[in-house]
Formats: sequence, structure tokens, C-alpha cells
Amino acid sequence: MPMCETAPMGSFLLFAAVVIVCVLMLWASYKMEPHWVSKDGERMICYGQGLKRGGQSIGRWRELRISKIRHDTLEVRPRRGTLSHDDAPRGPVSVASGMIKGRGPKASYWKVVGQAATPLRNRVMYILDGNSDPSLPDLIAIRLPAKSKAIPMLEAMVRGVQPAPKAAAPDSTDPITSKTAAPAVTEESRRGTGRSAARPDPG
Repeated sequence: MPMCETAPMGSFLLFAAVVIVCVLMLWASYKMEPHWVSKDGERMICYGQGLKRGGQSIGRWRELRISKIRHDTLEVRPRRGTLSHDDAPRGPVSVASGMIKGRGPKASYWKVVGQAATPLRNRVMYILDGNSDPSLPDLIAIRLPAKSKAIPMLEAMVRGVQPAPKAAAPDSTDPITSKTAAPAVTEESRRGTGRSAARPDPG
């Protein structure tokens, strides 16, 4: 009889342990935000959320793929879904039709306007603006670690710093270069150049 009572208790404890482990794994996956930055710091993956002009949030935080395409413009593409106001989940028919047409999540283009305060420790938040599509949020907040390699790129875009143009290599066929080039030394010039020609005339 005691063995019969121990077996259900052991099964219950095992089930409870499995449930606790699953809950902890879900909590850890929620806390561990995805973040990746390319070597040049101009492409990254981070969390973002749409905002109204007054600061109210639109939708939920979602994973975004962000790329710098010009010195002042970022391309933002959600990994799944859309950033539009209509954030309702799509049915299987819509998903299948999108896959058949080969269309991925829609890209949009934004400017970096500055950094905003965030209650999370070891996180920084930047605000994106400048998109005129009425179906998209007024602003986007992106969140990334405080030591992210993408921060220098974002700060440069806030200040409007443009990359310095690369100096062109001198062209031997350039007419300006050919005019300013030193004349070739000929045999006649060697003959007419004596020792006194290299010194000023004492008069």
C-alpha cells in the first residue's frame, strides 16, 4: 500500500518539475532580447515598437532587422508581421499567399532623431522618425544593449555626421597633372647647364 501511494506522488513531483522548467525557459527567452550587429556596425537585429506622436505604444515589441542605407537613413524590416496599425494576426491563407508571391515583411525607411530614457538597466533606446506612410506608426522605438557596437553609428546619424569622401588616386592622364608635371631633362639642357647656372649671378 505505501508503494502505491508513493508512485502517484513521484509522478506528480516529476510533472511539477517539468512545468517549472518550462516556465523558467519561457521567462528566460522573454528576458533575453535578440541582438546582433555586423562587423561594420551598420546592420543589426534588435527589439522595436511602434509609437504614436504623444508617446503611446502601438502593438507589441517585436524583432526588427535594421540596415543603414544612407548616412541619414535606416531601413527597418520586421522579422515577422508588420509595423502597421493593423497588427491582427494573419490566417494561414494569407500567410500561404504571401509565401507563394515571395513577399517578405515590408521594409520602411526612417531617420534617427535621438535617444530616449528607458527603465531597463543596461539598455538604451533610440527613437526613429521621418516616415510618411500613414499606415505605419508615427515613431519607432528601438532597444539595444548599452554596449552595443551599433551605438556609434546611431549617434553619428543623430548628429548628422557624413562619412568623409575617399581621396581619388592621382591619374597620370589627367591634363591638369600633366601641365604641372616637371619637364623632362634633355641632352641639350644638360649641355647648357653649367656650374654657374646653378648659382645666382654675382653681377
